[in-house]
Amino acid sequence: MKLLLKNGIEAEFRKLEKKDAKAVLDYLIVVGNETTNLLIDEAGLGISIEEEEQIIDRYYQHPISMMLGCFINDQLVGVSNLSAKDRNKIKHVASLGVSVLKKYWGIGIGKQLMVELIDHAKETKIIKVIHLDVRADNEKAIHLYKKLGFEQMGYFKKAFIIHGKYYDEIMMNLYLE
Repeated sequence: MKLLLKNGIEAEFRKLEKKDAKAVLDYLIVVGNETTNLLIDEAGLGISIEEEEQIIDRYYQHPISMMLGCFINDQLVGVSNLSAKDRNKIKHVASLGVSVLKKYWGIGIGKQLMVELIDHAKETKIIKVIHLDVRADNEKAIHLYKKLGFEQMGYFKKAFIIHGKYYDEIMMNLYLE
C-alpha cells in the first residue's frame, strides 16, 4: 500500500519478504545506533542474512504473525512486527514492536505501521490482545500508543541497563474486544 506522509513524501508499506533480509539487517544496525529505546544496539541482531531470511519467511508464511516494512524510494525506513502466540491458551495474545529511522520520526510512519498491524490483528478474529513494552521515558511513543488505544498494564523498574544507567519499562495492552 502506498501512502502520502505528513511531509508530502510517498511511502510504501508492505509485508517483508526474504529478499529484504539484507536491508533489514542493515536497517537494524543503523536504528540500533540512533536510539537506545530499542532492545538492539549498534550490533544489530548479529545474525546472518540466511538466518534473517528464515525469520522473515516464518512471518511471511504465518497465518497470523506479520512483519511489515516502510520503504521510501526503495530504502527501508521503518519495521514493525506482530508476533502471535502458538499455544492454544494464549493464541489470542500477540506482541507488537515498531521502529523507524530517526530521520523519519514524526511524519506518521510508526503510527501507520501500527495501524496496519492492528487492522490485521482485528481481521484475524483470533487476536484479542496486543501487548507491547516501551521505555518509561519514551514519552512520544507512549503518547502514540495511548492515542491508538493502548492502556498501561504494568511498570517494570530497572528493566534496561544502558551505559551503566537503569531505565524503567511500561507494559501496555490494546484490547480488541
